[in-house]
Amino acid sequence: MAIGDHKRDMQSVLSFVLFCFALSGAQSAKLDLGTLAGTALDPSSAAIVGADVTLSAPDGSLLAQTVTDANGGFRFDKLAPGGYVIAVSAEGFSDATVPVKLGKTAGSPLRVVLQIATQNESVTIAGGDAVAQINTEISENQSANTMERSALDQVPVFDQDYITTLSRFLSDDAIGTNGVTLVVNGVESNGPGVTPSAVQEVKINQNPYSALFSRPGRARLEIVTKGGTPKYHGTVNFLYRDSVFDARNAYADLKPPERRQYYEGSLTGPIGESKKTTFLLSLEGDINDQQAIVNAQGLDGPIHQNVAAPLHHFFGSGRIFHDFNQADQFWIAYSFEHESILNQNVGGTTLAEAGYDFKSLEHEVNVSYRHLFSPKWVNQLRFLVGHNNEPVISHNAAPQINVSGAFVGGGAQADSRRTESHFDGQDIVSYASGKHAVNFGIDIPDISRRGADDFTNFAGTYTFGCLFMPGGDTANPSDPGCANSLQANLPSRFIVQRGQGHLTFLETTFALFVEDAIRLRPNLSISIGVRYYLQNFFHDDANNFAPRFSVAWAPSRKSKTVFRGGAGMFYDRSGPRPIADLLHFNGVNLQRFILNNPTFPVTPADLANLPTSVIVLDPRARIPYTVQYSAGVERQVTAKSTFSAAYVGSHGIHLFRSIDANAPVFDSATGTFVRPNSQLGQERQMQSEGYQKSNALELTFRGKPSKLFSGQVQYTLSKTYNNTSGITYFPANSFDASGDWARSDNDRRHKFDLLGAMQASKLFTVGMALSLYSGKPVNVTTGSDDNQDGVINDRPFLGNSGGSTGVVLPRNTLHGPGLINLDLNVAHDFILSKDKKEARSLTVALNSFNVLNHRNATTYIGVCGASIIEAGGCPASPFFGRAVSALPPRRMQLNLTFKF
Repeated sequence: MAIGDHKRDMQSVLSFVLFCFALSGAQSAKLDLGTLAGTALDPSSAAIVGADVTLSAPDGSLLAQTVTDANGGFRFDKLAPGGYVIAVSAEGFSDATVPVKLGKTAGSPLRVVLQIATQNESVTIAGGDAVAQINTEISENQSANTMERSALDQVPVFDQDYITTLSRFLSDDAIGTNGVTLVVNGVESNGPGVTPSAVQEVKINQNPYSALFSRPGRARLEIVTKGGTPKYHGTVNFLYRDSVFDARNAYADLKPPERRQYYEGSLTGPIGESKKTTFLLSLEGDINDQQAIVNAQGLDGPIHQNVAAPLHHFFGSGRIFHDFNQADQFWIAYSFEHESILNQNVGGTTLAEAGYDFKSLEHEVNVSYRHLFSPKWVNQLRFLVGHNNEPVISHNAAPQINVSGAFVGGGAQADSRRTESHFDGQDIVSYASGKHAVNFGIDIPDISRRGADDFTNFAGTYTFGCLFMPGGDTANPSDPGCANSLQANLPSRFIVQRGQGHLTFLETTFALFVEDAIRLRPNLSISIGVRYYLQNFFHDDANNFAPRFSVAWAPSRKSKTVFRGGAGMFYDRSGPRPIADLLHFNGVNLQRFILNNPTFPVTPADLANLPTSVIVLDPRARIPYTVQYSAGVERQVTAKSTFSAAYVGSHGIHLFRSIDANAPVFDSATGTFVRPNSQLGQERQMQSEGYQKSNALELTFRGKPSKLFSGQVQYTLSKTYNNTSGITYFPANSFDASGDWARSDNDRRHKFDLLGAMQASKLFTVGMALSLYSGKPVNVTTGSDDNQDGVINDRPFLGNSGGSTGVVLPRNTLHGPGLINLDLNVAHDFILSKDKKEARSLTVALNSFNVLNHRNATTYIGVCGASIIEAGGCPASPFFGRAVSALPPRRMQLNLTFKF
């Protein structure tokens, strides 16, 4: 895309945003006033259904009363401006009294949290008329991103995937080895356990230094699900898309025929006549006829294909809740999930013949029990057991042909099966007295019996550096250019595996934690905690203590400014795959053979007497950890909105990486590379010697600046450098990893996100999601195994008109493309009943994703195809410095939602 086009897209986006805010202000005088609405929640942010809510005048006279609905919501309409008092009560909870001042603008929804109690206690919430009002509670930091059920229903959510929608506020470099940490109802989980309509709230970065969780706030996503209700309530969603209404993919010659039909719903209500036993049923079905776009280059020219990659998915979950006396509660749930995707990994430079099919089958049982020992002591036990099975089947058994930066063909060589029987659990004991709120307990993220059947590369993979040999560098005859060309049938490397691919092992991880949130004064709170972490296969048990600290201070009780700070250590986990690699490739079970510069095709005689490669764990290895620290200020902007500015710094220490401990050494006498131990091939040693440093400035606005617009906006200016990309990463030179210190693979200097909704008129609401990102870096490689260590990550030398300078190109020097994405949701609610307690509604919404149809490139080719890179680029690679795939173009989506 031309620079001028990029600037015009940016100007269009900014103009649209300014127009929306202007429209919000212009329409503000046209809405009817006099509405007070809110949500009643328990301390875990779960909705309290059937709570009694009363509206009174300041003198105590009763004006109206209602009960909370299936989402814990309540509402009072047609109220004159002035002061009111809202009282909320529910069995097993303390009563809450909220003084509210209704002015000349529409009020934001209240968030009333009822504390668990066994006595008839009463709590008064000061200033309850502002959802986003700042305070010095440690867990109420305004740099968090929180969306409740009502807000989730208004913003554009692609395919009802709330996790992906909110993940834009996460930090890629804060996420651990196992990806985003998903916390559901307080417990780390593999998935939400319910369908989208049964999700009550999604939170990111809430209490970032809490000792209750393994990862910092910007690396975890917390989900609160709905509970049972004493009356029948439900939601039914239907989603439909068809490519006839979409734009054409930027890399497709012809628009691929695509269609998606998605059905989802949830139902909750009582079991029998007793309102103390309730249920929640949620179901989801998805038929997605999607297509993969191939944009590759072969010996006969460009290759463009549209390849069908259909996805079928079903999920079902059932939960039964029982409320005992004294606010004790027990619930049990069962869920079943099945998914199948054809032609996985196809697209970009990967041809259809190199694809594979993926299936997943999972069963899971969740159990939760809350028990109150006394008004001060509460115990919350949650655990789950489950089993999943994930086979991967290649389309054909042929050897894979990988021409770096051009195409991947032949077979996928990806056959494998992963099974898991797992247990996750958490037990938290809470004690509250005076100024202290203490939580302590045990967290078990994973105890699992895992199966890892690895049959990959049993027919082998050939890697070629380029399609054609360009004839070398005429300015420097010593540079042969790309000698390992497909045209000449000269591979750079051949990898094949033999032996026993079946494996089972036990993985265990657990943590102990204690945390005390102390209210020293009304305007000063601190939190002190520590977490101890242990994982098998890594035996540095005595060192894994992770202290955490937070502080929140306001200059005065009624101050509109709060200063926050905090610091903490956060340990990572290796995950199951590195453990499986250690047990597989021990030189006996599963043998890997690496042959450099082989003939084509390789014969059994070529593999005779070839030493096997192994994987070992560095005896000094330990669990990596991150030290994060931050300081910031929060300011109440309006009665219903806040602004926060925070500096966040972090250091990743003892990060995972791999080296070849038996890397070849160049023998000048013979002109060849020779391994120090000739009886061994590659010796991949897993280490914890990596390091990362990050600095970021986060600016966050959240709330309701006008009565029409509500949402959250965040801008992040950051810089992250490291010398590793994870446990499978090899430095280009195993003898000296210092040359790999450079920008992180995930480093984005600028990141802007907006997520919110606008009440444009009485007829419809407009939800929007806007993302403006600068590009990530791209590493430049030769595409061949020049140093013959078995890893295709060698970087070219810098060149000039006189030849090579002898300096290796630094890592991640190529600048990748940025991202501009605007999504819109226009919706209208049809109210089908007049009874607000038993409201029925039909919502018709039209969504448009990537409204601007901006080409958001994703795969950027950094394969040079030559050992020397000059100002003219790398002619040996057809795609060098170019993108070969992109995110989807503009797409339209129809949503129908029925609630009762």
